[in-house]
Amino acid sequence: MLDRTNSFHPQRFFLFPFFVSLILFSSHCVFRPSGNLNHYDSYFPHDSKTNPIPKGKVRATFLGTSSILLDDGETQILTDGFFSRPSLWKTAFSKIESDPKTVLSVIERAKINRLGAIFVCHSHYDHVMDAPLVAKLTKAKLFGSSSTLNVGTGAGLPTDQMQKFVTGKPIAIGKFTVTVLESKHTPPFRIFGKTNATDPNHPNIETPLVQPVKAFDYIEGGTFDFFIQHGKNKIFIKSSTNFVEGALDKLQADILFLGIAQLSLQPVLFQDEFYKQNVQTLKPKLMIPIHWDNFFKPLSEPLEPNLQLGDDFDANMKSILKRTEKEKIEVKLLQGFETIDLF
Repeated sequence: MLDRTNSFHPQRFFLFPFFVSLILFSSHCVFRPSGNLNHYDSYFPHDSKTNPIPKGKVRATFLGTSSILLDDGETQILTDGFFSRPSLWKTAFSKIESDPKTVLSVIERAKINRLGAIFVCHSHYDHVMDAPLVAKLTKAKLFGSSSTLNVGTGAGLPTDQMQKFVTGKPIAIGKFTVTVLESKHTPPFRIFGKTNATDPNHPNIETPLVQPVKAFDYIEGGTFDFFIQHGKNKIFIKSSTNFVEGALDKLQADILFLGIAQLSLQPVLFQDEFYKQNVQTLKPKLMIPIHWDNFFKPLSEPLEPNLQLGDDFDANMKSILKRTEKEKIEVKLLQGFETIDLF
């Protein structure tokens, strides 16, 4: 009987390059930006201000993801402060840690020189990883959940330089008053069979986290929003694409920094309710989308939208713009290190 185990199959020979090309093409597509910023050029102010901050004004500088520097000319406060931004490959296949050189360069470029406090939205690595180092370098106080404080302890930050969140209790930082509110993280998603959903049996970072560690060692530990008052003016910062029904009913804000990551991947009913519970409730005059950029790219390069692998920036923006246009709410986007004077 003829042995066919090592026989040559020309159809397989010619199909192999096709399948390899298909895999490479598919991979290339999912690792491309999920939108073209040129289509939104009119939403960027294109004006990074260098003049002194006018009295009574607050200047905001966008530093990628949900890292926002607020400055009134006397005091600065910062959300998150995630500046190292390790590559996708390093994050996926290696341990990650803060890069002191990169963090220091961002501090210097953004002129973070009178920082009073850092408020961490939640304890995933793209929010909390660099916060303790930023606090060390600036002498600012770190505010966060017990998980965030365990990241701080693991980094050697002194206990008296950290404070656990007390939700609903106003905190005075210079002329800023910050109230921390409990919120929800963006709904869980799955990529390559892995999910970012919090394990209900281990919802917090329970012991000091010493870098370097794997990205998944940074457990959410609760998600929080920040209601910030400065004189008669009000700012609301929501990093995650979610809501707690009715939580903002008694609040109003002039400026809303709104996380839009993966908004369009949610059901339309969720998108409608997300807009209603946040934008329609707070009634801002200006809304600035955040957490839209590909945080695997260095902050030293121009920001690009999140990868097609797990997001759709174009569809996210369309979801927001079609609703804000009806209500005549101004929308602005900010590039990395770009500033805008609020109020």
